[in-house]
Amino acid sequence: MIGLDRKAIQDIAVIDVNGDIDLREMVRIKDMIGGLIEKERHKVVLNLKAVDHINYLSIGVLLDRLKLLREMNGDLKISGMSPHLKDIFRVVGMDGVFEYYASLDEAIESFDDDWEGAATCH
Repeated sequence: MIGLDRKAIQDIAVIDVNGDIDLREMVRIKDMIGGLIEKERHKVVLNLKAVDHINYLSIGVLLDRLKLLREMNGDLKISGMSPHLKDIFRVVGMDGVFEYYASLDEAIESFDDDWEGAATCH
């Protein structure tokens, strides 16, 4: 089982993930994001700094939450991905869907930028 820790920085919810992510664990992450949405927390960073592997089939589970957050003028951004994780996202065609950042600080700061809906890598 992976470790999931949630904290707030400014008006942004940060989910720190530790361990490998399989489909069951991704559903836990999705449910956690759903709980944040219910509490009207629409800015979320998924911090993957301590994640070594993601089951490529599980990445699509996040799409539902990403779309919902964006409809609510929020977003789901990813920070701390290793080159291996970036490759997994690229292979499944999700590298152009999610915004991802090298550090948590960069991801948080990006919410202050004028975002125009294009996925980027920083």
